[in-house]
Amino acid sequence: MYSRSLFAALTALSLAAITGVSSAGAESLTAGPPKDEAFLAALKKEASTINIPVEASTDDLAMVMNRTVRKELYKGSTGSRGLTAEVVRNGPITLSAADNFLYITLPVGMTLGYGMFETKAIPLKLKFKARATITPDWRFHTEVSYLGLSDLLAENIGIGPLSIKPRGIMESISQPVQKLLSDLVTQKINEQIPLKTQIAKVWDTAQKPLLLDKSFNAWLKLTPHEVMLFPLYAQNNRVKLSVGISTLAELVVGPEPAVRPLLPLPNLKLVNTFDKTFRVALNADLFYKDLKTILSNLLLNKQLDSEGKSIVITELDLYGNGDKLVVKLQTQGSLEGVFYLTARPAFNQETKVFSVVDVDFDMQTQSLLLKSADWFLHGTIRNMIQDKLNMNLTEQLEKSRQMAGKALERIQLAEHLFLKGDIKNLKFNEMIVLKDKISIQVYSEGESSVLFQ
Repeated sequence: MYSRSLFAALTALSLAAITGVSSAGAESLTAGPPKDEAFLAALKKEASTINIPVEASTDDLAMVMNRTVRKELYKGSTGSRGLTAEVVRNGPITLSAADNFLYITLPVGMTLGYGMFETKAIPLKLKFKARATITPDWRFHTEVSYLGLSDLLAENIGIGPLSIKPRGIMESISQPVQKLLSDLVTQKINEQIPLKTQIAKVWDTAQKPLLLDKSFNAWLKLTPHEVMLFPLYAQNNRVKLSVGISTLAELVVGPEPAVRPLLPLPNLKLVNTFDKTFRVALNADLFYKDLKTILSNLLLNKQLDSEGKSIVITELDLYGNGDKLVVKLQTQGSLEGVFYLTARPAFNQETKVFSVVDVDFDMQTQSLLLKSADWFLHGTIRNMIQDKLNMNLTEQLEKSRQMAGKALERIQLAEHLFLKGDIKNLKFNEMIVLKDKISIQVYSEGESSVLFQ
């Protein structure tokens, strides 16, 4: 008797499995999970620029030149047979900067000699202009050209039996003085602005994680990869240039990021312009376990009705697959089984709200439901999931922006070396679905500069 009852029960269960109807009269369907899709490898990253302004005044350069330019500038032949000249500096050198040139005024006294005859020192002011360029080996190179005299001279001067033209004489001997000045200006600018030394110091320091906020354990992680140089600017008696270190910059909260082996300083890249925007990547990570908690509180063990039938969701899970979010549901009631829905995560840059769109049953689940439970396809479950998975991230992102902005106001990179950042706005970059979370990346944008103090 017992064996017959057991046989009957097993037969009933087998028929229920074949027909899709359970012993309690409910439909029973179990869908397979969506096909595994590859995840996007990583978020795309936008480069930042650390702006390194280097500046000197023409007064500073003139002061250095006046300390080092010797008094005797030239002594020797003038090119005219028997006529010699001696040129000495007899006053302070002055410099000005305009139209991307340095203008040099050099006061001298020129004495002419012919045999036993010699003139008194003729006071002159020699005018030169210099254009400075920077070579790929990180050195300044200066080309000086002679502009002439700033003084009115007598057309002819007598010396013994000769009648000479001092302006012509000065122009004939200007080349040695011009070369002297060119070499001197080049030397002194390189001493005043030790470009490679300064940039190398920033380059090496930038590769080490910088602690921004100890209480939040927040770090600035920089990955520099290129050094760009904007042409020298000489205006309003100041000599300026801008060096940009192109780098990836991100705010990392947690343990100190690992320090990578230092990359050597690359060759200098000369450019006509570069973007001075400093972008710090800020990630808002939404873990599936947290999203699952939100949905579970709203959907689990609550009756959902549709077309006179009802179900209760007894289990729920979320995970990532490719670029989609997968929602796994287990139900009881008028329909018992396991079903899968997919959705695409979305982020609204204006409202800072995370949501899901295109919520729909997976293809395998749809195929099963169309055959015997299409009422579930048209139920409210899709809309409920889409409505409930909304999260306003304004506070989280703004908190990160403020933390980055406050911390970047002044960071000491090394002795007498500071990074100063002015962080202003937020810009959405990209969102990526990962194995355990959805990562939303925004950039906090502004400008930065390195100060040598």
